[in-house]
Amino acid sequence: MGEKPDKLPETAFISLTRGEELNFIQLFVNYVLTLMVMSQMKKSPGLIYAELHGELKRGKGNGQTMTIWDGKLMTKFRNKSSHGFAMKFFGWVIHRRNTKTYYLTYLAKGRIPSATEAANIIGKYGKFYNRGKLARKAPPPKKEEIIPSQSIIIGNKVPIQ
Repeated sequence: MGEKPDKLPETAFISLTRGEELNFIQLFVNYVLTLMVMSQMKKSPGLIYAELHGELKRGKGNGQTMTIWDGKLMTKFRNKSSHGFAMKFFGWVIHRRNTKTYYLTYLAKGRIPSATEAANIIGKYGKFYNRGKLARKAPPPKKEEIIPSQSIIIGNKVPIQ
């Protein structure tokens, strides 16, 4: 949503959400909830940029959202209206025995990651639910750990150089 900005305010936060190994029904419900949230997000003060990525291969899919907010205005949006409802419902849909989910919010420090970089960052630092159970809390990355020259690996995927 919107144009990807060249510069970010020093107070910009990035929020990442990713679901992996979702079945077709979970992907469909996720899509509907995401559309509902996105329509309301457009009206929210403080939203700088939003991006949604997904893929479906052999009946399984991944979905990832990245939003960038000026300051901590994201928390007002996150806990209210359609997003508040979606968060409650999302848990029932996404935190299942067949999925892996990740959540992370961190200070942008002047840089917006690409979709691939975001997937790697959230995979390494995000709050991680494996098959519906919390497997790891979310330590935010340090600036030197998210610069483009850093190689970050998730699972057996190829590192970003």
